[in-house]
Amino acid sequence: MADYHISKDADGWKAMKAGGEKASARASTKAEIQARAKELATNSGGGEVREHASRDGSVHKRGQIIDSDTHGKTDPRGNG
Repeated sequence: MADYHISKDADGWKAMKAGGEKASARASTKAEIQARAKELATNSGGGEVREHASRDGSVHKRGQIIDSDTHGKTDPRGNG
């Protein structure tokens, strides 16, 4: 099981395995990297995909987790 983090840098969107130092996947659009991160988490036996803010906004700061979804494993609360 592995968790992945989605963020944006100067080269585009990337998905990194939690604790990793290099991108596990890269994409030019947010939708593409979301799909790829979901696939990576599912193929690893399940995990969380967490999206980080790419810039400061009125509600969040750059790097702050703004979305998190479980993929490939049963939700412990029974919601899917």
